[in-house]
Amino acid sequence: MSSTDSNSSVTPRGKLIALGSIAAALLLGTLVVFAIDRRPRTHDARLFAFSAAMASEINGRIVRVCVSNDQHVSKGSPLIVIDPAPYEMQLRQARAQVAALKAQIGLTGRQVKSQGSGAQAAESQVQKAREQLKYAQDTRERLEPLVAPGYFTQQQLDEARTNESSALAALSALTKSATQAHQAVGDTLSLEAQLAGAEAAEALAARNLELTTLRAPFDGVVVGLQIAEGTFALSGRPLFSLIKSDAWYAIADFRETELPRIAVGDRATVWTMANSERAISGRVESLGSGVQSTDQDGPDLPKVGRDLNWVVVAQRFPVWVRLDGPPPEAMHVGMTASVKVHHGDSR
Repeated sequence: MSSTDSNSSVTPRGKLIALGSIAAALLLGTLVVFAIDRRPRTHDARLFAFSAAMASEINGRIVRVCVSNDQHVSKGSPLIVIDPAPYEMQLRQARAQVAALKAQIGLTGRQVKSQGSGAQAAESQVQKAREQLKYAQDTRERLEPLVAPGYFTQQQLDEARTNESSALAALSALTKSATQAHQAVGDTLSLEAQLAGAEAAEALAARNLELTTLRAPFDGVVVGLQIAEGTFALSGRPLFSLIKSDAWYAIADFRETELPRIAVGDRATVWTMANSERAISGRVESLGSGVQSTDQDGPDLPKVGRDLNWVVVAQRFPVWVRLDGPPPEAMHVGMTASVKVHHGDSR
C-alpha cells in the first residue's frame, strides 16, 4: 500500500475522532455548567458561631479562675470568682439597716397608738364638757322666769349663770387640749419609706454578692483567656470570650448572580479545608439582604470586597448555612470552608 492511500484512509478517521472529542467536551461542559447553575458552590466561606465577651458586672480582685482556654463549659458553670468579702460586709450592713428601721417602726407605732388613745380620752372629756354646759344652760334658762314670782332667789340664778360660764370655759379649754392631742398623733409613713429604700439596698447587696461568681450564660467553649488570680476585674471590661457551641454556621459569600438559585431552606453541603473529605450537611438559614460597598460607608452592613477594581465583577453576598449536628472536634470559628447549595433538592 502506498503512502498516499494510507493518508487518505487515516484522515476521515481522525476527523471523526476529533469531532467526537469536541462534541464530548461540549456535552461535558454543558453538564458542568448545568450542575453549577443548579447547585451554586463557593470556596469563599468560613465557619462561625455566636460568642459573648465575658465581663463582670462588679469590680473586685479575682481570687479564683475556674476554667482554662478551649475548655467546654455548661450553662451555669462558674468561670471566675471575685473576692466576696467586701460584698458580704455590704450585705450585712444593709441587713442591719433594715432591722434597725423595722425596730424603729415598731417603737413609733406603739407611740402612735398611745397618742391615739390620749386623743380619744381628750375627745371624751370634751363631750362631757359639752353635756355639763348644756345642763348649766338649761338650769339657767329654767330659773330666770321663776325668780320674779319668788320661787327662786336671785342668788340661785346668779349661781346658775356662774356655773354656765365655768362650763363654757371648761369646754373651750378641753376642746383646745383635744385639738393639740390630735395634732400630736404621729405616723410611720416616713420610716416605712426609708425601710423600702433600705430593703432595695439589701436586695442590691445580695445580688452583688451573688455576682462575685461569674457563671456561663450558655453551653460553650472558653477562648482568649489571658488572666490569672490577682487580676482586678472592672465592671463591664471583657476578661475572655465564650463561644456558643450549640449552633454552628458556615457563612458563604456567593456572587449576586447566584442568589436567584439559592433559597432559605435549601439543603447544603459544607467541607472544611482541614478535612475536605468529610462532608457536613446543613440548610440555608438566611441570605444577606445587603452589604457595604468598599467605596462608600453604610449603616453597619457587612463588608465583602471585590476581587478586581478595574473591571465590573459580581458583588458577593453572605449566605448563612446552619450545620446539622457538626462534629464538635472539627468546629473552629473562622475555619476556611467550601459550600455547595442543593437548590430545589429536598432530599
